[in-house]
Amino acid sequence: MIAKAVKFKFRLSGISLKAQLIFSFMAVTLLVLSVSSYYSYKKTLDIFQTRTQETTLSQFRQIEMNTLTLLHEVDKLSKTFLMETKVQSFLQSDKLSHLEFIAMERDIMDRINQYLTTYNYLDSVYIFAENGTVIGGTLSQNQSTAEVGKNYPFYRTSLYEQVKSSFPQTIWTGGLETIDFMRSSIPDGLSNSRVISSLRGVRWIGGSQMSAELVFNVNERYFNSSYGSLQSTPGGSMHIIDRYGKVISSTIEETIDQPYPFNTKLTPEHSFGSFAGSRAGTHEQIIYYRMKETGWTLVNEVPTELYTKDISQIGRFTAAVFLLSLILIVVFASLWMDRIMKSLHQLIKGMKNVGRGNLGMTLPQASNKEIGLLIEQFNSMSTGILELMNQNEETEKTKRQLEIEALQSQINPHFLYNTLNTVKWMAAIAKAPNIMECMTSLGNMLRPIYYDPSPLWSIKEEIAFVQNYINIMNFRYGEEMRFEFDVPEQLLQCQTLRFMIQPSIENALIHGEMHKGVIQISVSEHGSDLLVVVHDTCGGMAADKVIEVNRKIQSQLNGDRTSKGIGLNNVNKRIRLHFGERYGIEVQSKEGVETKVFMTIPAIYESAAS
Repeated sequence: MIAKAVKFKFRLSGISLKAQLIFSFMAVTLLVLSVSSYYSYKKTLDIFQTRTQETTLSQFRQIEMNTLTLLHEVDKLSKTFLMETKVQSFLQSDKLSHLEFIAMERDIMDRINQYLTTYNYLDSVYIFAENGTVIGGTLSQNQSTAEVGKNYPFYRTSLYEQVKSSFPQTIWTGGLETIDFMRSSIPDGLSNSRVISSLRGVRWIGGSQMSAELVFNVNERYFNSSYGSLQSTPGGSMHIIDRYGKVISSTIEETIDQPYPFNTKLTPEHSFGSFAGSRAGTHEQIIYYRMKETGWTLVNEVPTELYTKDISQIGRFTAAVFLLSLILIVVFASLWMDRIMKSLHQLIKGMKNVGRGNLGMTLPQASNKEIGLLIEQFNSMSTGILELMNQNEETEKTKRQLEIEALQSQINPHFLYNTLNTVKWMAAIAKAPNIMECMTSLGNMLRPIYYDPSPLWSIKEEIAFVQNYINIMNFRYGEEMRFEFDVPEQLLQCQTLRFMIQPSIENALIHGEMHKGVIQISVSEHGSDLLVVVHDTCGGMAADKVIEVNRKIQSQLNGDRTSKGIGLNNVNKRIRLHFGERYGIEVQSKEGVETKVFMTIPAIYESAAS
């Protein structure tokens, strides 16, 4: 087995890369096309069935809405009819004389005829009184009778007993005809329509017992029209099946009032589903939907051949596309491989030249992205080797220079402090305590700048730094300014940015309109934040100037060095870099009165910082 693998590998090594790529591409493509074509052909049938179910479900919901709308409207009409004064009088009267019945029957029939004329989907309306008298009929045939004793045929039906046992609930049933509610035959020339009936036991308003049965018969063709217009499948059919498995409405009229042959497959636990069936030798996909409110089931029967015929056409089309794709793959793969191999040959030639020491040579760009990236990297490598060789010498020189500067940077602070100490002792010898004190404050200020690289220190240390700065400035201005500090003892160990307060004091001293005044530095705690305020009474700024200063402080660019915002932009940036965008600086000022600089930072105690 190993020998065969080695022999096969040896044979492949003798075949050009172009041939191997074309063969591999064809093999993979052939496999993918074969599997995808077979899978597509097998799944297309399922897709058609699923789409049919989805379309039918949408139709079913529309039919359900139309049907329930009609049922609710009929129920509303029956309740309205029941509230008629004459109807209530008829329900209340147990015994009527012949003349009284005729007068009442005439008024009620006039109202019934108005209903039948206005609502043309109504076939007939009846009131079957419990004493046996009946008022009602169709628009063309009055079936009323004053005869007492329940001799009317309706009283002998099981439907009458079902209505009595369901009182006062409404019963909807189908599979009936107009003649099923009449006491006489239908004359020639008049139609015997199929109806779906609303029946309910009723009583007069003041009564407690059922006094009559109210029947509203709806012509079945109006139910048919609510779903027949949605039946778009040629050769298909739709039905409405009641809870007992009987067809009460259908696009095939002869199936009405017949048991539905596939009723046993309409599983009651599923409100929507489908299954395969066969009727008269025709294979069908049967899709059903159960209406919860009525218990009726909508059924759509779709002949299977309607979509299997399309599947066959798709299969033939897929086979043709498969063969055409195979031919085009071979042709275009050969053309593209030639183009790719040309760039590869150039790259191999260039690598040989670089290997011989021909540094700095470049190759022309390839026509495709991947090989183009390789050639671009080759060109960068070829031209970059010489640059790297030259840069190595420059780098060594730079490193030596940096080492020298580092050593010098260590000498400069020592020299500066030695010089300050020299001046300090010279001042002591010359008995100049002010100069000596000024040098001491300057040294105290410079020491943390050079020897403490950390960005944070305590507020106590910040105040000490500011105090040294103030001491120096007092020598400059002759102690004309008065400084006040308001820092609670418990906040002295809170952490703050180094050198955060001094720029605000410097602005007050340099840009203040007068040098006699008070500068107050206060620190207070607000929730989880600290508010540091530098308040000076050296004269304030105009409102437009305040807006400009705040804008420059918030700007990401360096502020105007001559503006009043000198140093504040830098402090604001450092605050936001360390603590986040919700912290920073804001300036408030009243022209000729005062200026306040508000600095907000988080309250960080020393234990938390460590």
